[in-house]
Amino acid sequence: MSANQTIVLTGGGILSSLGNGVETFWQNLLADQAGVGIREDWTIPEIGTQYFGTCQPFTFTEAFSKLKPPFPLKYSQLAMMACHLAFQHAGLSMDELTPERVGLLLDTSFGANAAAEEFLIKLFQAGPAKVSPFTFTKTTVNCALGDVARTFGIKGPSSMSLGENSVCYGYDLLQDGKADVVVCGGFDEVREITLWSYAERKYLLSPKSDGQPVDLPNNTSTDNEVMVMGEASAFVVLETLEHAKARGATIYAELVDYHAQNDRDYREFMHTRSEDDLTSTMNGVLRRSNTSPSSVGLVVGGACLPQHLSGAEGNAIRRIWPTDDLYYTTLKGRIGETFSASGIASLLTAALALRDKVVPGTGYASTEPTDGLRIPETTTTYESEKDYALVNSWHASGNNVSLLLKRAA
Repeated sequence: MSANQTIVLTGGGILSSLGNGVETFWQNLLADQAGVGIREDWTIPEIGTQYFGTCQPFTFTEAFSKLKPPFPLKYSQLAMMACHLAFQHAGLSMDELTPERVGLLLDTSFGANAAAEEFLIKLFQAGPAKVSPFTFTKTTVNCALGDVARTFGIKGPSSMSLGENSVCYGYDLLQDGKADVVVCGGFDEVREITLWSYAERKYLLSPKSDGQPVDLPNNTSTDNEVMVMGEASAFVVLETLEHAKARGATIYAELVDYHAQNDRDYREFMHTRSEDDLTSTMNGVLRRSNTSPSSVGLVVGGACLPQHLSGAEGNAIRRIWPTDDLYYTTLKGRIGETFSASGIASLLTAALALRDKVVPGTGYASTEPTDGLRIPETTTTYESEKDYALVNSWHASGNNVSLLLKRAA
């Protein structure tokens, strides 16, 4: 597909362990705050002591005061609240838009697990005759899509995906002229039973060293098949440049292009990735957009822990930028692996980093520049005139996605 439209990012919304709303999240990130903490207050005691990025509380009824009970479950609320914040941040009003020209694309990795748990427990304990069909409708993944679309009056192209990056489809819809505005979101409610399953499979980084809990930055584990989990919801507003200018929108960055492909090494663990496939994905977006690697000054990556970066992603980056001066950072040391939210949260971070000429720190021990690659532990000035940033997102389906951003003119 040849790109003939300029696609821009005009706003975003986020709920996370670093705060709610883009500017609050961004200021806390730049202040080197940690959203990930040590938790042990689980109702399932077998989870034990774990690192976790707990989403900050929000008041749903204040944002949606016109809604009447029964209210949607938390799964849908996460999507609705982040969408509400994105509309505010982008200055969007459906009264000033053509509803049929506004698209809505959502992604989740875990789905409506709370409703599914309730339905299945009642089914097995009380039998089919005692299970309400109205409960079943809440177990479907796309119930959140309907809740958001109805609440905001969005009537354009819509879709719900599992383990994808919704921004990719949003970009395509805008390029194909099927929408003027597309709201793209990624969100996951992390249930304790999900966390327990990851703990049972030894996929969670133990917060204990010599039997005592240690803060995440001081954890010296080198195990490649562990991670830290968090809960978040992140949304972004994409528009054609023509439409954004016509309504006087603030433009945070240009979304130049993307490339996506499945990773041959992925089986079950999120961070098992192929160096060759990550290289191919990043090179793919650079080729599609006719962008030289030397034009890119920042990579916001998919690695969760230092050992993930020193493996496939770090090696792939050095293959493309063997000597170039390049910054690298990742959000996941601050908020954990947030699955479907992480790619869009990273996209927002890259856009704001280009705008403000700063690079948020990873939160991990500082890595001195090696072959031109700078990985700051704490927030640092973006000492580069390069206008492009590349964002890597990894998905539970095994997909690798690279998004290319350009600083707003």
